[in-house]
Amino acid sequence: MGQKGSPVNRPRRASDPVSSALASPHSVYGPREDTFLLLPFARGGRGAWLLDLGCGAGWAALEAARSGWRVVGADLNPAALRLLQTRAWNEGLIVGVVRSDLGDGLRRFDRILANPPYLPTKPSERDPDPWVNLALDGGPDGTKAMRRLITRLPKLLTEDGTAYVIVSSLQPAPRLAALARGWSRRSGSVRTVAERRLEGETLQVWEFRRARVSSGGASSPARHGGAPRRGTVVRPPGRRLRRSGSSREPERGRTRVRDAA
Repeated sequence: MGQKGSPVNRPRRASDPVSSALASPHSVYGPREDTFLLLPFARGGRGAWLLDLGCGAGWAALEAARSGWRVVGADLNPAALRLLQTRAWNEGLIVGVVRSDLGDGLRRFDRILANPPYLPTKPSERDPDPWVNLALDGGPDGTKAMRRLITRLPKLLTEDGTAYVIVSSLQPAPRLAALARGWSRRSGSVRTVAERRLEGETLQVWEFRRARVSSGGASSPARHGGAPRRGTVVRPPGRRLRRSGSSREPERGRTRVRDAA
């Protein structure tokens, strides 16, 4: 895999970005360290519904389908959806695909897997390929997509459903902590369930669990009331470090230049 800006690996550009994405597999987010950290949470479905939100090359969706989940893969990138559908057919797996912005318009799911873009990105740093940029650009502080995702989770999760979301130490720890507190106050519980340290970065998986709602419409005290139980509090993935690790080196989390998986 080439480094950032490599003319060999950079996607071809075309006047029509949809045609460009369909023609170039390099515009699809391939598996990296963050993908593999999320994979264990794709297992053990037994007929329940799972949404791979922002599915990219579809590794999590395929793993979930192999494990017995009823799976839907959602992405805005049409090339990603076509790639996932082709792989599912080749394996004899049933995976639904839908073009959707962070699950807009979809049903409720028992489990959601999400690896939203988390690289802090200034306007001048955006990738010229719109589909590459879609998978990388987390806004100025890296939390733009995650903030939107958290506001939508209550409408996408079944009662007592869970979402597993990748976060990074490249995102400001105070902002992540504020997002976790907001979810805990309004919607349910949140905790860290997996972590991997890389050179210059720490990746974590956060579990967002939707609170059980009582017959009167209030959230169950078991999820919201009182102090959180030991081991269920989110531990932010460390202080913000210099942009390295996943943002620069190949095979480390997210890179600016990707090969198709």
